[in-house]
Amino acid sequence: MSAGEQTITVGTAGVKPAVARRWKAGAIQWGTAALVAVLVLAPLLPIVYQAFLDKSLYEKDAALTLRKFVDLAADPAFGPALLNTLLFALLATVLSQVIGGVVALLVGRTNLPGRGFVSNLIVWPIFISPLVTTTGWSIVYGPAGYVTMLLKLSTGVEPFWNLYSISGMAVVAAVCQAPISYLYCLSVTRSSDAALEDSARTAGLKPWRVFARITLPLMFPALLISGILNFVILIETLSIPLMFGRPVNIELLTTFIYARGLNAARPDYGLISAAALILIAVIVGLTLMQRFLLRRPERFVTIGGKATRPRRFELGRWRWGLLAVMLVYLLLLVLLPLTGIVVYAFSSFLTPLVPLWETLTLDNFKLVFATDNYTRAFWNSIVISGIGGLLGTALITMLVFVVHRSEFRFRRTLDVMAMLPRAMPGIIAGIGIFYATIIIPPLGWLRETIALIMVALIMRYIPLGYGVITAAMLKVDKQLDRSARVLGADWWTTMRRIGLPLLKTAMVSCFVILFIHFFKDYSTAVFLYAPGGEVLGTTMLQMFLSGQTGPAAALATLQIAMTVLVILLARRISGVSLHG
Repeated sequence: MSAGEQTITVGTAGVKPAVARRWKAGAIQWGTAALVAVLVLAPLLPIVYQAFLDKSLYEKDAALTLRKFVDLAADPAFGPALLNTLLFALLATVLSQVIGGVVALLVGRTNLPGRGFVSNLIVWPIFISPLVTTTGWSIVYGPAGYVTMLLKLSTGVEPFWNLYSISGMAVVAAVCQAPISYLYCLSVTRSSDAALEDSARTAGLKPWRVFARITLPLMFPALLISGILNFVILIETLSIPLMFGRPVNIELLTTFIYARGLNAARPDYGLISAAALILIAVIVGLTLMQRFLLRRPERFVTIGGKATRPRRFELGRWRWGLLAVMLVYLLLLVLLPLTGIVVYAFSSFLTPLVPLWETLTLDNFKLVFATDNYTRAFWNSIVISGIGGLLGTALITMLVFVVHRSEFRFRRTLDVMAMLPRAMPGIIAGIGIFYATIIIPPLGWLRETIALIMVALIMRYIPLGYGVITAAMLKVDKQLDRSARVLGADWWTTMRRIGLPLLKTAMVSCFVILFIHFFKDYSTAVFLYAPGGEVLGTTMLQMFLSGQTGPAAALATLQIAMTVLVILLARRISGVSLHG
């Protein structure tokens, strides 16, 4: 049966009374809105409330006060942590934008050899947990890292890099975030109107002047928007400052909150919430700025024209030299840290003093598979990512239907609310969800279960999936909906018979993206996991911090292998591509 015949069948089925159809649509729309509101606001409101209490919010005699903000300002560690956070995020953002923008230009607008190979490799850090990437950098480039020791032994020269510094942390973070700026800029370079460049060439401008005066300025919106997004992500990062900053007393806001929450003998929840609220306020401001820029992209357009494929710039004799630079970057900063993790997983120890083949062993994997906590963490993560990804995709799809394909009264408010979790770092989302289970008794049973972690992850990554499915929904002509309604189909039948089939590919993409992010997440679960409810991220974090690098590397290798498998299966089965 053809798609057109299916549409007609929808209309010719029994037509329900108008009132009943409105009740059905209203129930679904209000139910979706209520569920999203609870998910988004439940962790946020307790944090705001706790920040203005003199005691823990579950204590009956807690009173309103501004004392915690005064205590926070007086804390000698808070000011330096705030300044360090801004400096780290700014430096890493600049580096990531330079890397991503340059590679996007070379891949998208020049005749660089091996463009497809470079494009595929540069995006891989976005699929790997920052915790794993950070550990790989430590194994390879740390003070006792393999490359560091090899350089000392072979040349007697101290390496020029130092990961245990703000600049060192910024380089690691920039490599992790460069794929975001790359994808934004690549989209612009591939779809930009060639009329301006052709006009400049006709006027006699040389290729490098066309490049500098036309091509680069047209990338400014993509660089600015992806830069804001990267800055937001870098402000909330935990693994890099935790592993490279705290050992040398470089505190960032996330490690400040972590130290006074999870690691404190008697956590001061009011102080934690006050710090979290300041962090949220900064991120909200940046997110609003990004939304403002996205709402009016025409501000950056000077001349319109017929869409044509941009001409590639000829690199001439520079093309092979630039390819060599790209390959060195990918080898040293992307592949080598990940290779270090995998090699360490199969070694008893890793040092240039002993030949690698003499240290090879499967003991780390044997220990992992023989330890209940480790295997349970792996399978818990699989369950959370699989079931959570399905539930999250279903909820987000319904949310997109309500916001973009209904007459729901509060759909604009719901649209804004769907993006609020972007302003909530994982560690803060975990604290907020924990508070919610305390002050809302019906949620108490979720504590110390993996279901709570699943709920927290669904909430946190609503904006990510929402963007994927919304982009696909906006490409579907509303005339299809109107045709079905004319033939007698109600709102839900229209969405079920027309919307869902047309969004199938986008829903698969959404599920895969949610699965990968759930699987690699660690910061959200830091305050939520309990014995028996361990997940990969929190287990590896504790192992790395306690010096169990070998077994932790084995777990990280399993995580990398599972991520690669999921991406390859998604491409094979449905043809879904997760990047440009």
